Amino acid sequence: MFVNWVSRGQAEKEFRVEVEAIGHVRHKNLVRLLGYCVEGIHRMLVYEYVNNGNLEQWLHGAMSQHGILSWESRTKILLGTAKALAYLHEAIDPKVVHRDIKSSNILIDTEFNSKVSDFGLAKLLDSDASHINTRVMGTYGYVAPEYANSGMLNEKSDIYSFGVVLLECITARDPVDYSKPADESNLVEWLKMMVSTKRAEEVVDPGLEVKPPKRALKRAILVGLKCVDPDADKRPKMSHVVQMLEAVQKAYQEDEKKHSQMGSIDLESQQSAEELSNSADV
Repeated sequence: MFVNWVSRGQAEKEFRVEVEAIGHVRHKNLVRLLGYCVEGIHRMLVYEYVNNGNLEQWLHGAMSQHGILSWESRTKILLGTAKALAYLHEAIDPKVVHRDIKSSNILIDTEFNSKVSDFGLAKLLDSDASHINTRVMGTYGYVAPEYANSGMLNEKSDIYSFGVVLLECITARDPVDYSKPADESNLVEWLKMMVSTKRAEEVVDPGLEVKPPKRALKRAILVGLKCVDPDADKRPKMSHVVQMLEAVQKAYQEDEKKHSQMGSIDLESQQSAEELSNSADV
């Protein structure tokens, strides 16, 4: 159990939003709100406790003493997050636009299942509404350009943010990093440049002990780039993103199985050669 004490002011509004947004929803990849308390000026939210850090900590070093996230674990975390967003956007009415999807808001349990958290900035959107206009909130580097420029918000804004998280997962780079050269400081623009110059295989996190197969890597990059398309109308629905990530996961598993079988064949060939050599010696 995790308890979040809320102070007055802006947090009072966020408290009401959070209770309204996730108080009635249930999904295995959403952090569960167990209850809340209102007493005088005090506000308290009680969540399930997720005890394995968050995605940002795993990607950027705070959980390094526990090892490096494998490609398989990253795919699992992304797929779970995509399923949670598909549920919020497409399975309930009014739909919930999270408005602050980022790696630090994706909690991870001991089985490396993802749990989307922190609904303090969420907005509810009626199913027949194309968008709402609202004050721009969120985290720099993850915010969709059309939302940042006009305040026009709908589920496509979450999809852009998810795309940034996906690319962050592949590369282990921050969305914006001014310590890097100017042409590398923005993750999305840098990755587009790397793909356009046919250097996609160079973007993968150098800390990964086992690199993903080319096919799985390229498919994952393609999903990320679709999500961060500057034209919001061209971004896929989250249910489509789920399907594409399932294909990425399947491609990885097939390639791993093929690699394992080839290793087994090589070992058998080596053993046969040794047996023939021993027979010849006799």
